[in-house]
Amino acid sequence: MGDEVGQRGGSSIRDPLFVARGVERDTPELYEFGSFRLEPAEHKLMRGNEVVVLTPKAFDTLVLLVRNSGHLLEKDELIRMLWPDSFVEEGNLSNNIFLLRKALGEDLPYIETVPKRGYRFVGAVRRLPNAVPIGLQNLPEGDREVANEAPTDRRPSSGKSILRRSVVAGVAGLVLVCVAIWRNQPRPPTVTAVDRITNDGRAKNAGSSLVTDGVRLYFIEGLPWTTGSGIAQVSATGGETTWMTTTLQKAVAIFGISPDRSELLVESFPAEGADLTGLPDSSGELWVQPLPAGAPHRVGNFYASAATWTPDGMHIVYAVGRAIMIANTDGSEPHPLAKVSGVVERLRFSPDGRRIRFALTQRHEDSNSIWEMDASGKDIHLLFPDWKESTNQCCGNWSPDGDFYYFQAERGGAQAIWAMPERSSIFHLLAKNASPLTSGPLRFSGPVPSGDGKKVFVIGEERRVELFRYDLQARRFDSYLPGLSAGPVDFSPDRKWMAYVSFPDMTLWRSRVDGSDKMQLTFPPVRAYEPRWSPDGSKIAFMDVQLSHPWKIRLLSSSGGSPELLVKEGGQEPEDDPTWTPDGKSIVFARSDATRQFAIYRLDFNTQKVSPIPDSKGLFSPRMSPDGRYISALSWPDTKLMLFDTSTNHWSSLVEGKQLGYTEWSHDGKYVYMREALEGTGEIVRIGIKDRVLEQVVSLKDFPQLVDMFAAWIGLTPDDSPLLLRDRSVQEIYALDLRF
Repeated sequence: MGDEVGQRGGSSIRDPLFVARGVERDTPELYEFGSFRLEPAEHKLMRGNEVVVLTPKAFDTLVLLVRNSGHLLEKDELIRMLWPDSFVEEGNLSNNIFLLRKALGEDLPYIETVPKRGYRFVGAVRRLPNAVPIGLQNLPEGDREVANEAPTDRRPSSGKSILRRSVVAGVAGLVLVCVAIWRNQPRPPTVTAVDRITNDGRAKNAGSSLVTDGVRLYFIEGLPWTTGSGIAQVSATGGETTWMTTTLQKAVAIFGISPDRSELLVESFPAEGADLTGLPDSSGELWVQPLPAGAPHRVGNFYASAATWTPDGMHIVYAVGRAIMIANTDGSEPHPLAKVSGVVERLRFSPDGRRIRFALTQRHEDSNSIWEMDASGKDIHLLFPDWKESTNQCCGNWSPDGDFYYFQAERGGAQAIWAMPERSSIFHLLAKNASPLTSGPLRFSGPVPSGDGKKVFVIGEERRVELFRYDLQARRFDSYLPGLSAGPVDFSPDRKWMAYVSFPDMTLWRSRVDGSDKMQLTFPPVRAYEPRWSPDGSKIAFMDVQLSHPWKIRLLSSSGGSPELLVKEGGQEPEDDPTWTPDGKSIVFARSDATRQFAIYRLDFNTQKVSPIPDSKGLFSPRMSPDGRYISALSWPDTKLMLFDTSTNHWSSLVEGKQLGYTEWSHDGKYVYMREALEGTGEIVRIGIKDRVLEQVVSLKDFPQLVDMFAAWIGLTPDDSPLLLRDRSVQEIYALDLRF
């Protein structure tokens, strides 16, 4: 993904292949296929009125294929044309084809793979003549040639002609008035070009805000608990990325930039031993970092999940737990502004200082919503109470003039940037209709307008993971099924098959253990997670983690078919973590009630009766031991590992005082493996059931991990080697050029 930025003035592809196929360089190029319009000279692909965002090399690959539609392009030939001055592996080309197929959709197979040879564009392509002037686009084709000709007949008009012209003039006047009214309605801008600003290949923390002082962009690269992190900066026009020199070594996020553009408000990872009782996991220390350099200083002694300066720069508004507070810039004299029902992120003031907007996250619902209140903390309400386009929105910013509000939201399983007009129309109606600015395979986040409002800076991310196995004897990580972006895996009882979840689309697949004979088992809107084979290998239970829906457990045949709800009378109560009893006659699972308190239940397949496990309130994530005698479970919050003896119906504690997750029994039933967060780095540990001794298996400090709850999974191979998901994502910063 180390592609150079494409040239907006023309294609970056060399021309011999095109000339050989009859393409004249001095002829303006314009192609249409399906609902797409390709403009190579403008480096732009349109779907209707929307710009489809592609990486520069993916765009160049598409131009090559379209220009040579119907012809086979050999892989070596494509690589030579795309990377004429460097050696690259075939995987780079395969990745470009993957991005193109994802961007073009799967309804029509535009790109054909010829095994072991190359690719062919098989969509019907129409090359258009020179573009028609905008003023003539709506005229019938036969009228365009005479549209601007002067009348030659000067004879006096009859009365009927005068009347006809009067009527026409009146209608024309009415049309002009209607057009004037229509043009006055607030409408969002469109994206005319996408430029890549960074090209360093380093991980950008998509959960951290971008900010700009008008000249440079500031953002976080890396993670403090793995490979380290720093405050990075780059010119707003692109160039080399550098890290700021600062004593602040554990930067997690940039919350904002001061009104005078002289300081950054930075979140730092909490120091070891910090008391975060009752606070969300996203809370950290609040620091002020001077620009362009200088010694940072901490704001107060609290831990915040979001913060921002007031427009006058005299105070800081921040979120602690479920409270929104305001204090002096040094953290003194804090007092509450408002109470909310979730975790607050991305606090932002409107340019006129009258309103505050923020994202609210509800844990275990995997959803975000944008809320608004006035600057005094009153009139708290949803920004989009009836918006049907997406129920998952976050991270908005106003344009400098306050006319538009840009934010990120899910769209058809992807994440796009949206724009909402803010100014009133001539009818004094506020347009609350948001429109997408972007579409395409890249996942965009954190929109930040430029100082002049003509661009929006975003982080574009291609999310991928790769399964890695930890070899216990050699003490090293090895790739497991290389090239497959797969998440949680479970193996059939005969160890010949596996069920796995592809990432990030979260579809369930079945294949042989070597990855062959693949079969897709689920389709959108189902989003699968943590599959579990039945003891006889005939069924697979899994979690359906659809966005903005209660999580549910579904069951399907391992040979395919329609997945069905496991518990028919579950209602809106979230369910998760299915685990089979060894006889295959029942499933144990967790469920939360209306008060969000978890408990563990057993479903008997014969009677279809759901019964609670005794004394399991406050516990979740059950795992049945291979012999069926024990059930392990985590407490809420996840600081204890408990063990239930089915022969005595008694719970006992295995581990206490640790942040634990993703437990797995060894196949011999002697150990429970789990993931433990240790000083933010994380490690895999295991505990012996008989001796209750906790031991480290491997530290994850230097293992690249994606900041995503679904990518934190760990599992075990049939020989009890730990499996993890290594981050293979690529994040770069892009600038969206806007036309109003």
